[in-house]
Amino acid sequence: MYLPALPAMGQQLQATQGQMQYTLGAFFAGFCIGMLLYGPLSDRLGRRKLLLSGMLLFVIASALCTQATQVEQLVLLRALQAFGSGAAVVMARAIARDVYTPDQLPRVLSLMTLVTMVAPLLAPLLGGVLLTVFDWQAIFMLLAVVGCISGLLVLWVLPETLKTQSKQAGNILKAFHNYCLLVRDREAMGIIATLAFSFAGMFAFISGSPFVYISYFQVPAQYYGLLFGCNVIGMIAVLLLNVRMLKVYSLPRLLMIQSSAQVLFGLLLLVFYQQNLTILVILVVLFMSLVNAIGTNSLSLLLQQRGQQAGSASALAISLQFGMGALASLAVSWLQDDTPFAMALVMAVCAALGWLGQRMSVVRLHSQVQQIGSEKDDK
Repeated sequence: MYLPALPAMGQQLQATQGQMQYTLGAFFAGFCIGMLLYGPLSDRLGRRKLLLSGMLLFVIASALCTQATQVEQLVLLRALQAFGSGAAVVMARAIARDVYTPDQLPRVLSLMTLVTMVAPLLAPLLGGVLLTVFDWQAIFMLLAVVGCISGLLVLWVLPETLKTQSKQAGNILKAFHNYCLLVRDREAMGIIATLAFSFAGMFAFISGSPFVYISYFQVPAQYYGLLFGCNVIGMIAVLLLNVRMLKVYSLPRLLMIQSSAQVLFGLLLLVFYQQNLTILVILVVLFMSLVNAIGTNSLSLLLQQRGQQAGSASALAISLQFGMGALASLAVSWLQDDTPFAMALVMAVCAALGWLGQRMSVVRLHSQVQQIGSEKDDK
């Protein structure tokens, strides 16, 4: 929601473009850390307490953002805001698993996915509209109000969904032990790298696009959300196509096609980043349209291969997505030269690293299949 305001905020806070992009990197970092901690803790302490605590922190940090007078203050407050909001992401899925039957759960999770796709379309549009009437502080005040309303609804409507007998102290240690096992698993980490770096490419765009579109190409702030929304429309179209392609291709094969295509679009961005706005927008939409399909297919493959560690694998994968997003945002800030070059370069590098991760997982999987076949022949 605050993306259209980044250039104006930078002027008021007397901060450079790179310094303002640190506020995005700080958010992704706080989000990543929060999700890693909230998951295991909720298995012991319950969902409702952690959800309310996280939302309270989000509200306080959002309100304090309106009082920031230096960019360093805003960076810290954005990290705290993200740490609190991570509770909502983790708890929503955990509560869904607690409440709904296995037959109902896919529909509920699909609805959550739809919301998370619609939100990035509406948020920049709403932010741009607010900027036509109010200063940028109004965006963070609105976030605080929304957080308050959500917190009150949780307090009044949502009971504790975790059964008392499930609150076992050992769950936390087991979860972190599973993290260690997954980190040492080359195939699992290859799959996670595929989805994490693809997501990182998206966050490189999120970090750089306000300055590229508004400052470099002189797009009015209120129209930024429309250009941003083109990416969401592309994501929805590719996800619908992905369902059909899964009937034809295996997950590893489809991932190879999608990650290869993303590398191609990333390289084209790097070549044509200084061309006109239309060419840049088209290439960005093609690149971004693949992000959710790659993420969905990678996570599905990971959970198929690591079903016994599904919870820890999901938490690690999602947190690393945002961790890589934080690094990508920081990289755009470090390389910023007031042109689209930094954004295009980081997007292309992320796509290439995601492709390498996909190839690593496939090679590892093939070697395991061959080893199993040799053992059967010996027997």
